Amino acid sequence: MEYAKDIVLDLKNNKTRKTSDKKIFVKGKSKLIWLYEKITKHKVMTTVITATVGFMILDIMLISSFVSVLSKI
Repeated sequence: MEYAKDIVLDLKNNKTRKTSDKKIFVKGKSKLIWLYEKITKHKVMTTVITATVGFMILDIMLISSFVSVLSKI
């Protein structure tokens, strides 16, 4: 008895996937789902970028507070 392995060829992204992976390619994926998958896949980079942006916002707040204190004198 013969059987064939089902594979899905995603020619747009140059990837080959077996159908037994239980990941079915859906064309109309939401951008939020795509972003969530990227964040969960790259946790270290997400943490570094989030910390950097947070420190930048904190720095801007502290500098503006310092300038406002200087301008009151």
